[in-house]
Parts: sequence; structure tokens; C-alpha cells
Amino acid sequence: MKTLDILWQRMTVGAETCVRCGDTGQSVRRAMEILRAELAPRGIQVALTEKVLLPYASDVLAESNRVFFNGESLEDLVGAQVGSSHCQSCCDLLGGGVDRQTDCRTLIVEGREYEALPEELLVRAGRLAAEKL
Repeated sequence: MKTLDILWQRMTVGAETCVRCGDTGQSVRRAMEILRAELAPRGIQVALTEKVLLPYASDVLAESNRVFFNGESLEDLVGAQVGSSHCQSCCDLLGGGVDRQTDCRTLIVEGREYEALPEELLVRAGRLAAEKL
């Protein structure tokens, strides 16, 4: 049986993550269930791994809230551009409150910028990755 491996990585502080990553996490789990139902008849199983990134690593904000399908990034699969915008939730998690400027990654797809990754974008990327199996 073939496997579509989904890796979702995000920063956590203690047991908490920012609002964007939390929203993406819900979307990733729903997308995984949709993909499981769609791909099972084709003999493809779907597995999800969640990777926790440490909050003070040098590249944590550039790598947080990223999703990979069999090692290929969502942005590569769907032709997205990487951007960034202020994330107050991360500011609060990192202890800076309103005085801290923390920009987190966004994805720009077909002219629309996403702070949290929506289910439909994740499903589309998963389907594209499954076609390569």
C-alpha cells in the first residue's frame, strides 16, 4: 500500500500555539480525513505527523505553520508565494505583547493571502502529491 505522508510543523510555547497555527491544525486534520476517504479506494493510506518547533530557534517563524506532503511543501505543490504579516498571537506567546513586532509566514495563492491554511488548499495539495505516487 502506498502512503501519503503529511507533515505539519508549528511553533509552540509550552502546550500552546498561536491562533494561525491552531486554525491550520484544524484544517489539516479535516483535510486528512477527506484525503483518507478519497484515496483509500486507490490503495493509498494517509498519515499525519505533527512536528513541534521550539520557540526561540533562529528560523522558527519562517518554518512554523508549514505543511509538507511526501516531503514536498504545500507552496511548491500549489505554486504559492511565501509572504509574512504581523501575528499578535505569536507576540503574546513569545512574551512581547503589543510592543513586540512578530511577523509570521503567510501563503499567497492566486492573489489571495492566507495566514491560516484553509482545508480546501490542503486537500488540493494532497491530491497533487497523491498523483505522484
